Amino acid sequence: MGPNYTDVDLLASARHYISINNGLVACFASALIVYYYKSSRIANSNEWSDGKRSSRKLHGPGQHFLGSIANFLAVWDETKCLKVFENWCKEYGPLFQLNFGPYKLTALNSPEYVQKLLGSKDTNYLGKGFIYKPFHPYWDDGLIITKGEKWKSRRRILEKYMFSFKTVSSYMKIFNEEGDTLVQAIGDHFNDGMEKDIEKIVMKASLQSITNATFGKSLADFESLAKCELGFMEAICRMKELVAKRVLAPYLLLDFIWKLHPLSTLERLVEKVLRKHAVASILDESEQPLKKHGASMKQDLAAAGVPMEGIIEESQTLIGAGFETTATSLHFLLFFLALHPHHQELCRDEVDSIFEDVDLCPSGFIQFRALSKLKHLEMCVYETLRLLPTVFLMMRKIDAPLQLEEDLEIPAGSDVGIYVPGLHKNPKYFPNPDNFIPERFSLEQSKTRHPYAFIPFAAGPRKCIGYKFAMMEMLSLAAKLLRNYEWETTEKLENVVLLPHITITPKNPMKFLFKKRLLTNHIMGL
Repeated sequence: MGPNYTDVDLLASARHYISINNGLVACFASALIVYYYKSSRIANSNEWSDGKRSSRKLHGPGQHFLGSIANFLAVWDETKCLKVFENWCKEYGPLFQLNFGPYKLTALNSPEYVQKLLGSKDTNYLGKGFIYKPFHPYWDDGLIITKGEKWKSRRRILEKYMFSFKTVSSYMKIFNEEGDTLVQAIGDHFNDGMEKDIEKIVMKASLQSITNATFGKSLADFESLAKCELGFMEAICRMKELVAKRVLAPYLLLDFIWKLHPLSTLERLVEKVLRKHAVASILDESEQPLKKHGASMKQDLAAAGVPMEGIIEESQTLIGAGFETTATSLHFLLFFLALHPHHQELCRDEVDSIFEDVDLCPSGFIQFRALSKLKHLEMCVYETLRLLPTVFLMMRKIDAPLQLEEDLEIPAGSDVGIYVPGLHKNPKYFPNPDNFIPERFSLEQSKTRHPYAFIPFAAGPRKCIGYKFAMMEMLSLAAKLLRNYEWETTEKLENVVLLPHITITPKNPMKFLFKKRLLTNHIMGL
């Protein structure tokens, strides 16, 4: 028998061999890209020269010999990738085409075109594009990836039970408890008065919220059941890096190449860890659902006839996709409020007003209806999601032609993508697009704006099923922090390096200094 590697051994081993093998894989991939580039150009010419389909030639970066490889090299550096895409959006406007080796992408960069794709109920436009392929080992064929009747059925079940209005409003118990825990953790973290990062603390609060909502279990119980040497949060972070690695190096999306890469070993480890957590929690019979209405997610799906494998894949999807996106958005919100103390104070004034109303916040417990009073805080959340939408790239694989204009039709079989920051920084809809201006989401300014100019949670039939959950969590946890602390940062936004790791992710955690507010415990409602 061979050596008995532990999870941590495999993680270290995979990292050790990455640099050795990358050169060989890159050389092999470059030759492959040249081959696919020729066939891609031929196919592109045939598809777009047909007058019945389009009388326009799509422009875009790399429209020259070996342009596909030029595009690939342009996004190779993770630290510059997001800026490259943003510059392409500025340069090429509402519609352009990209080639990455064997893959071709038509980019929609105007609200009008985006609405025709995302707003359509035609099931031919609901399939996901090639960037979702690396998610399959972790999420199988769950809600985010699947399509057709399976997607419709699962979506209806989850909307009816886990994400109905009554159920979602009942999650306020979870958010209040996690908010209080977060307040305590921040206090302990900054008791020495030193500036530090808060990434792990915020991540833990978000993960704890979703494990409680999904399984009725604390994070400690959730992780203890699986007994893995690699923690769940660590596994999610590794998953993000692996997916980003494959998407930014399209040759790694080809399975026969990926299997030769040392990171495929790490992928199998992460897949095993995430599945182990989901299976252990589903099979555990000690769950105590915290919902006031209905049963646990497992019971909801089982009662609707979903097999055990389906319950596992939906659990993996909801937790894996839900906790990190919300945590990152909250992290960025706190950062923008640190950079803009005036807006932080306006938000705090709102929060104080609800905490001092015994009907809205009895004994420091934020009621669901109190969230609607936090108008400025909500605008700050939206402005944060406009500037740094955590899910920055969306893609569909269309099974029928998509008519954009009378003389412009995207052929069936195309991958169609939306770079969300490019859309969100269109000066036509958002003047001074790089500035933090929460008031642009006031009712007065929002009502005249195109509804698809701002899509942090996507839009249409496949809009994020958990967007209400995410908004409630961010508002509740931010409100608890605003009530108890003031915070600042010496960081500058322009110096923060952002990486395209599924979500927009800071390369290095931002540092903060949280200071306790001078309020008595009675006034604070603790």
